[in-house]
Amino acid sequence: MCGSRSLLLDPDCAAASRRAEEIRESYPSFVAGIRLSLERLAELADRGADLEVSVYDILPTWRVIGLDTTMFVSAFGETHEGHTSPMYKITDSPHGAFARGMRRFVEELRRNARRVI
Repeated sequence: MCGSRSLLLDPDCAAASRRAEEIRESYPSFVAGIRLSLERLAELADRGADLEVSVYDILPTWRVIGLDTTMFVSAFGETHEGHTSPMYKITDSPHGAFARGMRRFVEELRRNARRVI
């Protein structure tokens, strides 16, 4: 298994333009931030970091940080970014439908994403 896996919005997709418009950021500035993240992750990989980075092309809805079996989840709204939303800790439980659903969503997003690193 990879040391770290990341999914980022594809800066060249239509959803990137829509997202920039939603948060009232210029499209060039918005995608520059994504491209900078991709460049920095590529530099880490070039220095030996065990990374898998992919880009997806749908409008962001969830921000998910997964650590082992725990996920930290926040939502992207139409007028604010994920880092301004409350973060919820989601753990596995015998009847944890939300945790299972979030894992399924992330894995499907990854399955349909394009690996870049």
